[in-house]
Amino acid sequence: MKKIAILLIGIIPFAALAQKPIKPSTNNAEKALRAGQFDEAKAIIDATTSSDDFMLDKKGNPSKNAAKAWFLKGVIYAGIDTTKVEKYKSLVPEGFPIAKEAFEKAKALDKEEIAFLKDASGMLPLMNKDVSAYMAQAYFNTAITAYQDEKDYKKAFDFTEKTLYFIPEDTSILMNAGVFFGPAAEEYDKSINYIKKYQEKGGTSTDAYIMLFSIYRDKLKDNDKALALAQELVKKFPGNPEYPKFELDMYIKMNRLPEAKAVMEKQAAADPSDKESRYFLGVISNELGDPAESKKWFEEAIKLDPKYFEPQLGLAEVVYLDAKKIKAEMNQLGNSKEDFKKKVELDKIYQEKLRVALPYWEKCEKLSPDEGKVLDNLYIIYNDLEMTAQVTRIEKRMKTLGLLD
Repeated sequence: MKKIAILLIGIIPFAALAQKPIKPSTNNAEKALRAGQFDEAKAIIDATTSSDDFMLDKKGNPSKNAAKAWFLKGVIYAGIDTTKVEKYKSLVPEGFPIAKEAFEKAKALDKEEIAFLKDASGMLPLMNKDVSAYMAQAYFNTAITAYQDEKDYKKAFDFTEKTLYFIPEDTSILMNAGVFFGPAAEEYDKSINYIKKYQEKGGTSTDAYIMLFSIYRDKLKDNDKALALAQELVKKFPGNPEYPKFELDMYIKMNRLPEAKAVMEKQAAADPSDKESRYFLGVISNELGDPAESKKWFEEAIKLDPKYFEPQLGLAEVVYLDAKKIKAEMNQLGNSKEDFKKKVELDKIYQEKLRVALPYWEKCEKLSPDEGKVLDNLYIIYNDLEMTAQVTRIEKRMKTLGLLD
C-alpha cells in the first residue's frame, strides 16, 4: 500500500467561532481541514450538510455540490477518528460510522467524480483514490500503534477493518487482518474470511496457511477442517516438507495412526534422505505396538544423522522397554520363598536387559547432556546395576541442574 502526500497539514490554534450562525460552505470547511482545524471544519461541514438550501436545488434534487459536501464530511470525520491531537479526538465518540455514511452518500450521488478536494496548496485537484489511500494509511497507522505499543488487540483489529473499507483489495492489509490482528483479537471466524480473501486476491505467504491451520486445530477445535486443509496443502505443495507434518499431526490427534503411518511411509519412500519421516515412523510404530518396526525406523533416521537426538532417545526407550517389563513383573511378586526365588531369577534377566539398554542411554547423554529424561533413566539404570561412581556423577549433575534435591 503506497503512502501519499499528507492531506492535512499544519495545526493552527483555532479561535472560538463567532456566535453568529455558521454559513454553509464546502470551501471554508475544506480550508479549515487543510489547516488541521478539525473543530472548525466539523462545525462548518455539519452546518453545510444540514442545510437544505445548500444540499438541494430549487426542484428539491441534490445540488451540484452535494456529493462534494458528503465526501468532505467523510474526510473530516475520518480525520477526527485518526488524529493524534487529543483535543480533536473528543469532538465525536467515533468518527468512522459517520465518515462511512458520508462517503456512501457521496458515492451514490456521483460515482464518476475523480477529485472533490484540492491538495495542501489549495490549487491542484487531489484524486479521490489518493484521499482513500491516505485515509487507509491513517487508520492502519493507528492499528499498528494499538497492536505494537498499546497491546490493545481489539482496537488494532477494529482499525484494520476500517482500513479495509478504503482499500478492500489490498493484500498486505488483508494478510495483517487475517494472520496477525484478527487472531490476536480472538476474532477467529473473521480471520478465516480475511485469510481466504487474501488468498483469493493472489496472496501466497505460507504464514497464511499456517495460521489458518492453527485456527482450525487449536482455536476452533475443528479437527475435520484442519485435516482437510493439511491434505489440501500436501496436494497443492508436494515439495514442501512441512505440510505432511500437519497431516500427520491431525491423524495422530484424531487417533488415526494407520493413516498417519501411510502418510509418513509415502514421504520416506519419496525422499531417501528424509530423516524426520523415518523418526515419525518410529514414533507411530511404537504407538501401534510394534517395537521391532519402531526400532528399525529409529535406526534408519540415526544412520542419516548420527547426531539426531530424537530418534536416539526413541530407540533408547524402545530397547529399555524390555527391562521395564521384567522390573514390573518383579514388583508384582510377594514375599514368599517361591516369589523370592523367582525374583532372583528375574533379576538376572533384568540385569542383562539393563546392560543392553545402557549404551543407548549413554549415547543420548553425549548428544544432550542436560536432558532430564536421559539423566533420570541413567540414574535408575546405574543404581540398579550398582555402578556407584556413575550414580554419584549423575546425581551431582542433576543437582546442578535443579533436577534433584
